[in-house]
Amino acid sequence: MWLLAFARLALGLLALRGVRWAYAAFVVLGLLYFPAAVGFRPEPRPCQLAFDLPLAVHSLTNFAHVVLFALFFVMTAAQFREWGRAAFAWSAAATVLMGALVEAAQGLTGEGNCRLRDLIPDSAGVLLGAAVVLLLKRMGWWRPRPTWALAWWKGD
Repeated sequence: MWLLAFARLALGLLALRGVRWAYAAFVVLGLLYFPAAVGFRPEPRPCQLAFDLPLAVHSLTNFAHVVLFALFFVMTAAQFREWGRAAFAWSAAATVLMGALVEAAQGLTGEGNCRLRDLIPDSAGVLLGAAVVLLLKRMGWWRPRPTWALAWWKGD
């Protein structure tokens, strides 16, 4: 399992540099983690779909989701050449979709807890990730050069 974790880390770092095949592989490996964790023998469990306002507010204390999905947002935003409303919207949609797919994978495999309310900290991660991208852009450090190759160091 440590080899898989190392591969996901390497793919994540490459995806942050805008390497698109690494981004796609990171997403696939991230979703395959759940069936692999149960030995590809799923034990589906029902998802918790209902929640109230206090539980929704409490879900914002799931800092792991907030940080991980902020990183996923930044990784997704790095796949776009220009940062603007369209890149924000697509990055936000992809991040929330990934959160929904993770919850579905948890429900289908029985690994983890499938809770609709977990999309709340995922969405907070979108806002944090957008703030990081805007800060990096303002500081002049945000220069994504998305590519399908590993030649990001050659320039355009």
